[in-house]
Amino acid sequence: MRHVVDISDPSAVAEARRLARNLAQTAALPEARAEALAIVVTEMATNLLRHARGGQLLLQIQPGKAPHVSVAAIDAGPGIPDIDLALSDGFSTGSSAGGGLGAMRRLADSFEIRSTPGQGTVAVCGFGAPPVLAGVEIGAYLMNYPGDRACGDGLLVRDVSGRVDLFAVDGLGHGARAEAAAAEAIEGLEALRGENPARTLSELSARLAGSRGSVAALAQIEAADGRLRLAGIGNIAALLVQPGGQVKRLISREGRLGGAVRTPPVEEAMMRPGDVLILHSDGLSTLRSHAELPPTAGHSCAMIAAQFMRDRNKGRDDCCVIVARLAREEAA
Repeated sequence: MRHVVDISDPSAVAEARRLARNLAQTAALPEARAEALAIVVTEMATNLLRHARGGQLLLQIQPGKAPHVSVAAIDAGPGIPDIDLALSDGFSTGSSAGGGLGAMRRLADSFEIRSTPGQGTVAVCGFGAPPVLAGVEIGAYLMNYPGDRACGDGLLVRDVSGRVDLFAVDGLGHGARAEAAAAEAIEGLEALRGENPARTLSELSARLAGSRGSVAALAQIEAADGRLRLAGIGNIAALLVQPGGQVKRLISREGRLGGAVRTPPVEEAMMRPGDVLILHSDGLSTLRSHAELPPTAGHSCAMIAAQFMRDRNKGRDDCCVIVARLAREEAA
């Protein structure tokens, strides 16, 4: 499935709009919100061409208790020196009639933008109910291998009797066969709902014996007491980011689902308000220092995930990122 549109020429605008309409239909958004989504996606794509010399649009149905479609425009262009001015009606920096960012903010149910002059801009628009599940805010994106329409990475987020499971999977290789491997792992996990993520992954691996294989991590969050458990098989990175930039790396066991692997260890931690959990596949480069973290405070999980996609994408594989934190009470 296509999750990203490279906006490099005018024909890509129409492609992004078609994909947005398809996602709106899949998410069962009301007709008026689906039309607003199509307008915003058109404006985002057009702005990327006019002002940023191109970029990418990420389109994703976000996990949650109600439908939510998120669109992120990411670029490495000149940036916006004065965002408040750019959001004012009638503002224009080129051939645009102006009003683009302001219109996006009015039409979307949620709107965020972060721009650094000389480094680029990330804008995220959401349509539908907030992406919150069982007290956990979630933001996630998939990105295809360059030029592919299949995506070998996948994700599953679900509510299991008040516990939130977050599953990130990377089918070996890329293309249609990798996409099938990821889908097979997700389908297999849907039947397993145990409380121990390590045993769940081991059972899933046994069920996938003889398959092409994949690597995966399964995190479980109980928002009521802030308890986090995680197990992984293979190279899905898992990071717990605390306010101030402290990062705890959660460990996975080497191997692959479907192969011979020992039961992985279970990593346990407490998630406090403000802590952010990040799972990502190896299509994104791993953080080498705290300084490489995108800002988390004051930003939604979708914005954090979009910044990860822009700043850490290696450009030679499928990508997957899931970002989660305890939801504020008013959002839950």
